[in-house]
This record gives sequence, structure tokens and C-alpha cells, in this order.
Amino acid sequence: MTTTQTSTPPARRLRAALIGFGLDGGDDQQRLTRSAQCLVVGGSEETHAEMREAVARIELELEAMQRDLSDLDPMDLAELAFRVDLPELHHFALRLEDGLERQGRAFGDLSADELAALLDPDGAGAVVGS
Repeated sequence: MTTTQTSTPPARRLRAALIGFGLDGGDDQQRLTRSAQCLVVGGSEETHAEMREAVARIELELEAMQRDLSDLDPMDLAELAFRVDLPELHHFALRLEDGLERQGRAFGDLSADELAALLDPDGAGAVVGS
């Protein structure tokens, strides 16, 4: 006699990353920097270096906190952004928290599309720095 058990796969842990795009690259250089939790693409040499420095500050702070980006809720992200002096990211995290509160929902319950819509209700496409 053979029995078959259906097994459910283990819950997949969400992985978070911060992605920075530099849009001022006027030369022919293709710049890409990857780290454990961040990705920086493009930009002029100066802009790319500034974004790399921001990534380093974020990762050092996360290491000191002994946490990953995926462990942070929007208010934790806002606090992290404040500590590493990234006002655009701080503003983004506060907008995200405000949208979640208005809808009475939790960060982990929303899909990527729902989160994007939360941050850009008019569909204008600009999320950070608007």
C-alpha cells in the first residue's frame, strides 16, 4: 500500500531591496553597484558615488540593528532613512505608512502593485521625491 502526502511548500520569505536610479549620466559609462540589500544603476560618476555612499550608510545601519530591509515596517524604514540622512527615502516611508493607515491594512498584506498604487494614487509614475 502506498500513501501519498501532499506537502505545502514552506512560506516564502519576502526579500526586500532598495533600488537607486541615477538619471544624469551623460557619458557612455554603464555604472552598476550591487550590495546585499541594494542596487544602484546609472548616473554620472558623481551621482553614482553619492548613491553608493548612501547604500553603504544604509547597510552599516542595518548591520548595527542586526536586521534586514525585509524586517522593517514603513516606520522603521523612515527612522533608518532619518538616521542615515536620506530625506527622500524618509518621505517615501512616511507616505507609505500614511497610506497603509488610511486603508487600515498591513504592509505585508499588500502586493507590489497595491503598494505602488498606494504611493502613486494618480498614476503619475513619480514615487520618490514628488
